[in-house]
Amino acid sequence: MRRLALLGLLALELVVAQAYYDRGTWWHFLLHQYVGWGLGLSVAALARWPAVPAMVGGQLVSIFPDLMFRFMRMPHERWMDWWVGHISMHRGPSPTLVACAVLLLGGAGWFLAPRRAGVPVALSGPALLLVACLLASPIPTRLSDY
Repeated sequence: MRRLALLGLLALELVVAQAYYDRGTWWHFLLHQYVGWGLGLSVAALARWPAVPAMVGGQLVSIFPDLMFRFMRMPHERWMDWWVGHISMHRGPSPTLVACAVLLLGGAGWFLAPRRAGVPVALSGPALLLVACLLASPIPTRLSDY
């Protein structure tokens, strides 16, 4: 039963990835997926939760504004940064490297969770994301800002 659930989850991931790919936003999917998975692993490390449900939850939180955009026709707005820096992470320093680092730090924190080193490592991923979002350049509000 567990294998069937994991296969279903993998199939769902592939459907979501294909939807982003079909719209030409593959990099956007990877950016939010890495951040969501990393933050989910950080929470799992701190709360001693299983990794897979925490990663899925983190990914859902990270892509929620995209789901609102897709299904509710809601344009991206500045307040969507409350969803783990959904807007600012794109305009911060080295978004891809930050997303990869958040994932790696979350994973390392989860693996180190039984030891004392797990807590600071798990907290360093969200801290890195916060710093990157705070350093992000302003979001253009007019066409002339581009």
